Amino acid sequence: MLSRRRTEHLLAEALLRPTVNGFVRALWRPVLVNPEAFPSEGPCFFYGNHSNLLDPFILNVFTRWGRCTAGVMTFEQFRGGLKTWAFRSIGLRPTRKRVPEPHLIREIYRFLDAGRQVVIYPEGGRRWDGRPMPWIEATAKLFVRCGVPVYPVRTHGSYVGWPRWAKYPRPARIRVEVLPPLTFDRRTPLDEALARLRAPIAAHDDAAFPEAVRPRRAYRPADGIHRLLYRDPRTGESGGLFTPDGARVVNRAGTLRLTMLPDSTLRDDATGERHFTGDLYATIRALPLEKGRDGAYLRSRVALHTETDFPNLVAHGMAEAVLFDDAVRLTTADGSFDVPLEAIRYADVERNYKLQLTLAGRMMQLGFVEDGSALQWLDALRRLCAADLSTHAAAV
Repeated sequence: MLSRRRTEHLLAEALLRPTVNGFVRALWRPVLVNPEAFPSEGPCFFYGNHSNLLDPFILNVFTRWGRCTAGVMTFEQFRGGLKTWAFRSIGLRPTRKRVPEPHLIREIYRFLDAGRQVVIYPEGGRRWDGRPMPWIEATAKLFVRCGVPVYPVRTHGSYVGWPRWAKYPRPARIRVEVLPPLTFDRRTPLDEALARLRAPIAAHDDAAFPEAVRPRRAYRPADGIHRLLYRDPRTGESGGLFTPDGARVVNRAGTLRLTMLPDSTLRDDATGERHFTGDLYATIRALPLEKGRDGAYLRSRVALHTETDFPNLVAHGMAEAVLFDDAVRLTTADGSFDVPLEAIRYADVERNYKLQLTLAGRMMQLGFVEDGSALQWLDALRRLCAADLSTHAAAV
């Protein structure tokens, strides 16, 4: 007789495989380019480049029924309902990514002891522009200490299939390549392990991908580009780039007109030059922060939520958020209050429009649902804060 846990696992797979995996198959027709390299059983880790919301489910197109991978997923996906039940039942666990979570490490050890294959994306989230992000070093420590094979996975077409900033996916032809496993022993120096682990997934997915995966068409491919290209790279104006029709990207000065192609490269309408989103984002990130006359760097209307007891978010309505040198000022219908920057222990963007600030004992979520860019705020906070809020390493 099947145990209750096993029965729930099979029921959850029966829900997810025809729905989520069915969507993946229909839109991207994923192909495993080297099926002989895919381990059929036994405990191991998978990791890889991660730009597409559905990368874990793309990989699971190639796992056997009842043998889907376990892993971790941002806690934002575990706020109740059928989806939360299904994710937990198949072995997905919520994580706050760069916040220390010893209980989660113990859970991963239990999965491996049970012979499960575990997917972890060590950059802590989806790449915004298809280019590598800083690693969570604790993940490398975990790979080294567990003593099981670690398989790098290259998902060719992950970024061009659905960029994080984009509102709509593109019908690419995704190709999955499982590379030879890496093995470590507990004495492997962390620097050596990181170098070996980073190398297989170091390609820039916005610029280097097989021609076979390139989308030939896309519906309104420029929608959402303001979330990534949040300043005009020529004038530095915040919110200076926008799309009037979902296909063209123009600046408010009228001096730049680009066409977004289905593969998310941008063609200059005047010169024909093609630009990669990663290059434009790098240019924008290098621009100096500009302070207004009132001392504010950024000002946006946001949907404000707070949370002291996961997963119970408390809504506070719309608020004006203003970023100063030393604080974030929030003004709601009930008044104003400041959040000192020194009180922010960790900051990151969930999905592509929710800035989450982790404080002592609570979390504040700023939803950029009307205007502004959560990524712009995060980049500015990283520059203003003495500590790097994005690379807080959890102890393993």
